[in-house]
Amino acid sequence: MKLFSTIIATVTLIVSSLSYAEALTGKEYQAVVATAYNYFNGAANGDQTLLSKAFDQEFGDVKMITVDKDTGKEIIRTVPLKEFSGYFKNATQDKWEAKVLSVDIVDDQMAMVKLNFDTPKTHYIDYLVMYKRENEWRIINKTFVAKTKS
Repeated sequence: MKLFSTIIATVTLIVSSLSYAEALTGKEYQAVVATAYNYFNGAANGDQTLLSKAFDQEFGDVKMITVDKDTGKEIIRTVPLKEFSGYFKNATQDKWEAKVLSVDIVDDQMAMVKLNFDTPKTHYIDYLVMYKRENEWRIINKTFVAKTKS
């Protein structure tokens, strides 16, 4: 009985590992990760073409915590992705680095990507929500926290 339990546990582990490996190398996973890096590389290089491949500029937006100048209170500011893309007109002179920390894909239609985004002055953690629309993955919402480095 103990041998049978061990065999079942081993088979279950192998099957689950294979399905995880398939998810990490699958077509949708690769396309979602490519979309996240299109955003990062577009921003770092001031490349509007890459940003337009990454962002759903028709429906998407960025939400960010800012401080209201008049009241001094924290507020959530919403900026359309089309406007946000315009912030990146020139390539950065600094070295920027990004790493995808996690990807969650639901029914090959929606994805959530956690992106570690590092610049010499600021460290960001971005959450990128994507929809697959017209057979293309696009970021429809970006939220983030930023920590200034000293």
